[in-house]
Amino acid sequence: MNIRSKGRLFCTLLTVSAVFMWGAAIAAAQGTPAPGANQAFLYEMDEDAVLLNSAGHVLVPDPSGKSPTGLVDATNGAVGIPAVRHATSQLQGVAALGSILCSVPQLVTVRGNECTVIATGTDDVQLVIDPKTGQVIPTSGKVFGTYAVVVQLDNPTDSPEFPVQTGTFSGIITFQPPLPLGFVSEGTFTIDGKPGSFPFQAVFRQPFTRSAKGSAKGDVLTHRGERGEKVSRTDASARRTQAFYLLDDGSLQRVRPDERAVGWPTVRFEITF
Repeated sequence: MNIRSKGRLFCTLLTVSAVFMWGAAIAAAQGTPAPGANQAFLYEMDEDAVLLNSAGHVLVPDPSGKSPTGLVDATNGAVGIPAVRHATSQLQGVAALGSILCSVPQLVTVRGNECTVIATGTDDVQLVIDPKTGQVIPTSGKVFGTYAVVVQLDNPTDSPEFPVQTGTFSGIITFQPPLPLGFVSEGTFTIDGKPGSFPFQAVFRQPFTRSAKGSAKGDVLTHRGERGEKVSRTDASARRTQAFYLLDDGSLQRVRPDERAVGWPTVRFEITF
């Protein structure tokens, strides 16, 4: 396995969701992102992710700085080669009235025509290392979890919290680097108390920032930093810098203030039933 540099790989590992794109145009009409008929939009509020090697052992940063990947096996101290990205996320968003997650007007909590949905999702994505670049490339893996449709309980000001419909979901998520997109196929979800399961598919849009430094092919889209600037992860501006989603037609859509979690741009899951 040809890993060019510890620094490059370690940086890639820390931002394994970061990708590069060329020459996309910014969408002119931004509007308020909202699910269409029979859709739900969920946003990743937080994520707890770990890297595992082929033996299933957790990898941690190498305190000695000697590992060529910057990582070591937490169990035995061996050089860490990432094979799986295991992550659990908390999500919140809305489903359109009339969809299976917002079946009656009594459940509506947002904009008069949307229901609030929360979920806990876990995925196990297989990783490969590009021998030419040393970059870690996500491929595909299982995604599964639980969800709830919620309404207000005892505080009409904060977000809804009382479950009125619960269930489970599962599917296969596939990434197509260098696009900042993932696609869920073979999706099924259940409703507690009802027989059978229901199909769904989803697009997973990762936020990224846009650099003004480009090439003949167009501007380079980078994970963080405007105009090619390098923004420290600890810099207060890092979580508030302008960010974008890549749309299906190749245009860019700005991440809106209501698509952020404590300032950070969030991953957007667009689910179609």
